[in-house]
Amino acid sequence: MIVDLRLDSRSVLVVGGGREATKRVRMMAPEGCRITVASPEISGEIEKMAGKGNISVRRGMVSGYSILEEVRPDILVAATDDGTLNRRLVESARARGIIAYSSSDPAYSDYSHLAIAEFGGTVKVAVSTGGRSPTIARAIRDEARVALEGMVTDGMLEEIRVQGEARASSGPNARRGDLRQTGDRPRQDAGS
Repeated sequence: MIVDLRLDSRSVLVVGGGREATKRVRMMAPEGCRITVASPEISGEIEKMAGKGNISVRRGMVSGYSILEEVRPDILVAATDDGTLNRRLVESARARGIIAYSSSDPAYSDYSHLAIAEFGGTVKVAVSTGGRSPTIARAIRDEARVALEGMVTDGMLEEIRVQGEARASSGPNARRGDLRQTGDRPRQDAGS
């Protein structure tokens, strides 16, 4: 099942500081979550991102699972070069009710990172192989991006923006669609 998870105000722990961790942090940073990166070595890109707000760094070896108790994340990303450690972190996270992902074993993870084609910063089209082949998912995503270029127009993006503002100003209890104020079911046309 593919869902669009809202990460704003969530806590994410990324264990690892290399290429894979950098890719995951780069992907999640704009989502408004608080990201803690724990690793003895941190990439230059993560260091730069850490200076901008929602990303903090904890330098040091992560061999035990006390980091899960210290940070208490909602989501764990195990992105070390040690597949055994990644698996143990995922198992420990699950035991604590934390959603977990292992970069060395996506099929064992609770979720998959999807290959996403984004249009105008608003429309996202995702491709998933359920973690079985990220390479093929990226290839399909690239083909889909080319095929969809021009289909998502500036007019559509503006309409999405306007509708989003209208929903935000209506509040969480706003009625959707064609619902009457009485809370009845949506009206149907005479022919339906």
